Amino acid sequence: MKITKLLLWFSYISFAGSLCIILFLGNFFLERDFNNQEGEKESLAGVVSKSITSKFELPMNLNVEYYFRIKNGKLLVDSYFLKIQKKFLTNVAQVQNVKKSEDYPMPLQENLYTMPDTDTYLYIPIPYSSIKAAIIIFKFYFFLASIFLLAAIFLTIRFLQNCEKGHFFIQSNITFIRVISYLGIGYSLMDYGIQWITFKILNNSFSEFPLNINSALDFNWAYVIASLFLLLIIQAFSEGIKLKEEQSLTI
Repeated sequence: MKITKLLLWFSYISFAGSLCIILFLGNFFLERDFNNQEGEKESLAGVVSKSITSKFELPMNLNVEYYFRIKNGKLLVDSYFLKIQKKFLTNVAQVQNVKKSEDYPMPLQENLYTMPDTDTYLYIPIPYSSIKAAIIIFKFYFFLASIFLLAAIFLTIRFLQNCEKGHFFIQSNITFIRVISYLGIGYSLMDYGIQWITFKILNNSFSEFPLNINSALDFNWAYVIASLFLLLIIQAFSEGIKLKEEQSLTI
């Protein structure tokens, strides 16, 4: 019983801590955005030299960077770029890096750019609409993942509360653990779906030239296998409850 009580208190702390972290991060994500830079550029009329750089992280370890450079009255660059590692791209073997003493992406071929002094990343111009869509999807993912996490911890607390009272082989415990298993499987499917949607949105932005992002989607098999294993345990658990009920009726 001491172990059950410790696990129960650990679950209480986990639920409270997760809720606080989710509220903090949720407020951070809602307030933080990669805003359209058009409004800022309106105040630059007549400016001879100006440098603006903004960065934002997207799902799938992708980064968006905005570069705006005016030098001696000449517009050098004004574009959003998707920063991608070369290993995630196809058809880039023929691309040769260009070394120039500039601090913004330089064109290589068609709509493919590179940042001077780096051989790891390539930069691809991307419309703001695609960036905005990816950010909205990421916020939706965060909201759903938070619900899955809090629901799983809450059901674990209910299960441990029953165990602490000495009610282990009861139907409600089967329901709690079964739902937790379904949440694990559902989260894996949701996570993969969000990655796929983000991948499609970004990949469609590159239809102007022959370059495709290799699908680096990661399906969370660990959660699925663990959830299926838990369902097998629950099935045995259910048979144990039935056996106990039959023994009670026999007595």
